[in-house]
Amino acid sequence: MKLRFRILSLASVLVVAACTQQPAPDTGADAAAIRAWVDQFVVAWNEADDATLGPMIAEDAVLMQPDGPPLQGRAAILATMAEGYDIAMIQQSATTDEVVVIGDYAYARGTWNLNPTPAAGPDVQPANGKWSTLFERGAGGAWQVSRWMWNQPSAAVPAGG
Repeated sequence: MKLRFRILSLASVLVVAACTQQPAPDTGADAAAIRAWVDQFVVAWNEADDATLGPMIAEDAVLMQPDGPPLQGRAAILATMAEGYDIAMIQQSATTDEVVVIGDYAYARGTWNLNPTPAAGPDVQPANGKWSTLFERGAGGAWQVSRWMWNQPSAAVPAGG
């Protein structure tokens, strides 16, 4: 009888322990690292610094952009980004509106702006939009873009057109 009671007591303790909610891991440092990553990305983009941008993007990353096919792989993404560099004419800025960290993955979203420089002249218009990114912790603990999507507002379609 005593053995049975001890087994039931131990089983009860194990059940209660298993059902007790574990405290959530502190993800504040990771969220701050993602926000810093975005700031570093913008600086590197504005300087056309592929040496900095390259390691920030996972080798197997996928970029989905408006009106184009998905780009697969770091090399394809960097090549497309390089086509958009005109740092004498336009500079990028970005905000980070949300960061959610779950283990070795993080989701972040925000807004971006492309702002003409004085050298651009009056014909170059600013652009803006939204971005959404899935990050993965890479080798050595650094965050890298794994999946990335951005958009921008479409031109208004005239009524009846």
